[in-house]
Amino acid sequence: MTRTTRHDHRQRIHDALAGDRGAATLQNTIIAPVLLLILAIFLHLGIILHANNLAQAAATSAFNAARAYNASTADGTAAGLAILNQGGSPINGANVAVTRGAATVTVTVTGNAPTFVPGLTTAIDVTVTGPVERWVG
Repeated sequence: MTRTTRHDHRQRIHDALAGDRGAATLQNTIIAPVLLLILAIFLHLGIILHANNLAQAAATSAFNAARAYNASTADGTAAGLAILNQGGSPINGANVAVTRGAATVTVTVTGNAPTFVPGLTTAIDVTVTGPVERWVG
């Protein structure tokens, strides 16, 4: 009767797995860049969402300032730029355009979101339109 020792059992497992040497390194070489790219895309999407939210806040603030009774387009532009410049804006080349008519005010905030993934540029364009406050007496 032949008795198998623990050492023989380990040797057989080692011999069975000997053909897989380097497989983990190859898998990591392929998978790691793909995972890093996915992470970079998610970070880029987060930056875009933040820039859109900031542009929406600036457009809303500019609209509220420009629609007030006896307000001007300069009031709206100043309010929008104050929001964009508060704490440093992530929107590159931000522009606030206010158009005030007799009955409506339109505010458009444009610019570009910063890029985290090289080659992906995203334009930011938010427009808010609404009525002008009027004195009814």
